[in-house]
Amino acid sequence: MISKKGKRKLEYDGEMYYWYIKKSNAGYPKIHISSEDKNLQLVCGFDKELPIGSPYIKEILQKHFAGH
Repeated sequence: MISKKGKRKLEYDGEMYYWYIKKSNAGYPKIHISSEDKNLQLVCGFDKELPIGSPYIKEILQKHFAGH
């Protein structure tokens, strides 16, 4: 089970995912996405000019699963 404190959640393709933004050691913000069972953990950069919300996170997940 994943800690939900400080994370946003969304449902994608029948699964629950949790995401948050945290700065890397180099100071760049990164999006962290994890499945509820921790089988999927993604970290990716993003364009700070774009609004970040559930639709954007769903796009990232869609691209990830399209590549598999």
